[in-house]
Amino acid sequence: MDAFPRCSVCQQQFTLKSSSPYLLPCLHAVCETCVTSAAGGVISCSTCQRQVSLTDTSLQKDVVRQKQIFHLTAKHRLTELLCTHEDDGNQAVCWCRECEELLCEYCQNLHNSFKATRRHVVETIVDEATGSINTKPVCKLHSPYPLEYFDKTCNILICAKCRVDDHADHDVGDVGVDAARGRIEQLGKNVTAHHTCHRDYLKSISKAINDTKKTSSALKEDIHQTFHSLRTQLDQREEKLISELENQTKQELSNLHTEQVTSEGESERCKWTSDYIKTVFRYASNLDFLTLESSIQDTMKTHLGSLPPERHRTPAAKFNTRGLDKLKSDISAFGSVSGHGSASDKHTLTDKGAQTTECHLTDMKNAHKQMTSPEAASDTKPLPQFDAGSKTYNLETGTGTTLTLLCPQLQLDAARANTDVCHVTTDGQLVNSPPATQHTHSVRLRKYEGTCASTPILLPLPLPPPPSTVTSAPHTPQYWETHSRVGVVRRGLCLVLEVGVVEESQVDSGCFVCLQRRSWCVSVESCDTHLGSLCTRVWQPEGEGNCYRNTISNTPGTQATLHYGVVLDVGRGRLSFIDLDREVVLAKVDVEWRESLLPVFSVGPPGLYTVNMKMTSGVDITMTDTKKALIYDALN
Repeated sequence: MDAFPRCSVCQQQFTLKSSSPYLLPCLHAVCETCVTSAAGGVISCSTCQRQVSLTDTSLQKDVVRQKQIFHLTAKHRLTELLCTHEDDGNQAVCWCRECEELLCEYCQNLHNSFKATRRHVVETIVDEATGSINTKPVCKLHSPYPLEYFDKTCNILICAKCRVDDHADHDVGDVGVDAARGRIEQLGKNVTAHHTCHRDYLKSISKAINDTKKTSSALKEDIHQTFHSLRTQLDQREEKLISELENQTKQELSNLHTEQVTSEGESERCKWTSDYIKTVFRYASNLDFLTLESSIQDTMKTHLGSLPPERHRTPAAKFNTRGLDKLKSDISAFGSVSGHGSASDKHTLTDKGAQTTECHLTDMKNAHKQMTSPEAASDTKPLPQFDAGSKTYNLETGTGTTLTLLCPQLQLDAARANTDVCHVTTDGQLVNSPPATQHTHSVRLRKYEGTCASTPILLPLPLPPPPSTVTSAPHTPQYWETHSRVGVVRRGLCLVLEVGVVEESQVDSGCFVCLQRRSWCVSVESCDTHLGSLCTRVWQPEGEGNCYRNTISNTPGTQATLHYGVVLDVGRGRLSFIDLDREVVLAKVDVEWRESLLPVFSVGPPGLYTVNMKMTSGVDITMTDTKKALIYDALN
């Protein structure tokens, strides 16, 4: 059964006999009772939580919902439709649109018998329920003339005859229903498209929720296994230390027992000698003293030759805990749970002992050097990929094939940022202001006013010379993007920001990307051609490209967020830039690169503009159908 509409305040269901519905600015309905009893003249819609002040807004009756209620009543509650002509309680069987009356069978016969009403269009309730209430209305005074004009003076619909008679001097125009219907239809399509976008986004959120739960479960298992392994290793170390202590204790006790037995024997012999000397003093004569002196003296020499220490030494066994504090500190800082797709902690990424399954940047660079050396020309071992947090997408080509796109996990290199004019914040944003504390890193950029990604993009390895049978592996196209918040402080001719790529050896050969050799970028700058506007332009080594004007107004106080995407296919030598706000591909460049590439990011000097640029990569990228279409266009 179709649901009857309800009041968005009191939630009471509308019926034919209930108070009339009124239309709120949010297009929800409120009953007349709630309108008249609104506290403080303010109505709060419980459906969308929007508040409407009745002192500032004049509500009109919701005629569409009134017709909807009539249709639903005719369809589901036919017995509630009673004759309104005589109010005799009889069941209504038809409806006169000109009289706006429900008629029972008796009143219908009377209605058809009167000369004034016999030509009125009367329709049965069944016809009304099917939607004929939307048929073109006719004039009550000049039936069957249709109401095809609108009298703005009287604010009513009139027919052609009314226009030349009583309304000849009034402001009359065409109704324009078809045009209004078309505009409303287009608005409906726009809302539907917007709704579809939200549904797709909600689906992606649901998928993200499920992926997050799965990732969390997997990480819990990894953490459990890691710490179980650590606990096992600690238990083994504990057992080994206890075993060593027991062996050491056993040996020490054995030595003490030997010394104890030896000392007890010597003590007994000393006692015997002492007792004998006492006996000599008791019974010996003078001659005996003379003859025994030598023997007793020899015996005493034997005893005195093995004189024991005053006390035995204390056992020196100790539990050496040197490094315990550092171990506790390392355990406290051990491991890292990174946000899904966010840049991982540098220490964690390079900790081979903690994460043995990760590929490391240092290993990748060394492997690249080894594989590009002459000795390794015939080695077919694949190059390691630094893909923590990366994600791949499939792009439909329209020919039945699928193109794979890689969104690598990239990170702004804070150590290389030119801290004279900019810095990278702790949350990974490039800001056009010097940091509070100047850095003296040896790798810091000196000329170039920006920074680069911490990971270079390597070119495909060249094939070994014939007769090698090694085939070249395809290189997956890559994509990343930037989101930049820009504010205009005061007017001036200056660069605002740049996003691009540079061959690795050319980085820091100029103050901006467009001034560096072997560089390609999209820039936003105050244009000397279109004064008063910040424009978007693509730069190549050959020079500047087309100017896209009106990116931002150059009026002080203007705030805007700019979004640009970079599509790079090093395998085919294709580089493209996308304006995600305009939804256009700004440029497609075909290049033969000579060396590895570095994504670079530049911000203009502080004073004229404020710039906060954030690079989005890997799983942090929200991939929409529109974005996929732009990327596919950029690659073809």
